[in-house]
Amino acid sequence: MPDEVLHSRLGSLVDGYGPATPEALASHAVEGVVPSAVVAPGSVESLAATVQMASELGYAVIPRGGGTRMDFGLPPSRADIVVSLERLNRIVAHEPADQTATVEAGITMAGLQAGLGKRGQYLPLDPPHGDAGTLGGVLATNASGVLRTSFGTARDLVIGARVVQADGTVVRSGGQVVKNVAGYDLNKMYIGSLGTLGILAEVNLKLQPLPAAGRLLIGTMAGIGEAAECAFRIMDSEVMPSFLEVASPATRALLTGEADHDFAVVAGMIGTDETVDWQAGECERLFRDSGTDAVIHVDGDGYDRVLEALRAYPGGGLLPPGMGPGVTCRAGVTPDGVEALFRLANEGCRRLSIGCGLLSHFASGHVAFVFYRDGTFRDSDYDGLASLIEDLRSASEEQGAFVVEHAPAALKERVGVWGSTRGNRHIMEMLKNRFDPKGTLNPGRFVDGI
Repeated sequence: MPDEVLHSRLGSLVDGYGPATPEALASHAVEGVVPSAVVAPGSVESLAATVQMASELGYAVIPRGGGTRMDFGLPPSRADIVVSLERLNRIVAHEPADQTATVEAGITMAGLQAGLGKRGQYLPLDPPHGDAGTLGGVLATNASGVLRTSFGTARDLVIGARVVQADGTVVRSGGQVVKNVAGYDLNKMYIGSLGTLGILAEVNLKLQPLPAAGRLLIGTMAGIGEAAECAFRIMDSEVMPSFLEVASPATRALLTGEADHDFAVVAGMIGTDETVDWQAGECERLFRDSGTDAVIHVDGDGYDRVLEALRAYPGGGLLPPGMGPGVTCRAGVTPDGVEALFRLANEGCRRLSIGCGLLSHFASGHVAFVFYRDGTFRDSDYDGLASLIEDLRSASEEQGAFVVEHAPAALKERVGVWGSTRGNRHIMEMLKNRFDPKGTLNPGRFVDGI
């Protein structure tokens, strides 16, 4: 169908729509695939009508939030219409007494937290790209941060959703209260599906009160073995830190501004003043018993700064001066597998003469890798880096999973972005065929090109 007809149809469905300029279309390209139209519906009904039209006429739809993770996954096989959720950005309802809120998916995480904070609450989900990233994008990629140790991931915090399916039908799953247990929990299916099964339009969230106090203790260790041993000692104690991180020397330097060759164990405490004081005292004792070289207490503005760095680092948003865009990967293993991954990555990076920062949400086993070098990666770097990534994947998949999150297209061509489906590909194909038989939503971007 000619673009003129497409623009006419979109103009009848979305208030204020006008064809984008070539420059605007290029800025919304996904891995080099340029769309024919960019549209921003102002209501769930307009969004649904747009998707219905695309399904009926055979157009491919690429959902877009803040654009911070549009290079996540594989390049799309088609990209006709980019549907931005930027106008679906309201807090629809907030019930502080129930600690719940209903929110449109296009709201930025920063906007959401600011709105909830006015009434003393927040969503304990702290992914990378938090300022610009939208709630819908965070949920579609199942992103999380340091608070996953205490509060879980997005699947634990979403209690209901309003979803636009691939044919334009609007469905609801879950409910608006925490104790709702009726029916299948379809929320978990949409979260982490990269918008391939439906577009999250409105979400019901489980909230927490804003903590009265927050503090970080950073213990420095000579090596990864000592750091892991210290982290295990804290996990086995009566102390329950809100988050527990292990950072390589390069990462630690970016977090604290102090460059040396020591690893760091970062224990974070949030809660009442009394609870934080007790936990901090116990953590310092455990650090000393583990033979730490130094214990650094961080609170006030310093606490906010380090916490923001912990959130930003896994997304490649925090690199040493002069270094180019980072290649970021994440692994999910058991905590006793973290040390081996750190060693394998460090050895590989020394061999390739590239930089490497590592940060683990240790209690959950989640490990983030950021690879970088002076300037940008060159074609001559990709074969070696791809080999290292495959080594890390092989080691990770014995216990969990390994995903390449941000990488140039030339590297993605050499390495499996999603890794092994572990024999579950037929289930993913079945779901895709059931919920999106025409391949309307994000075609080709998910596991194995689904």
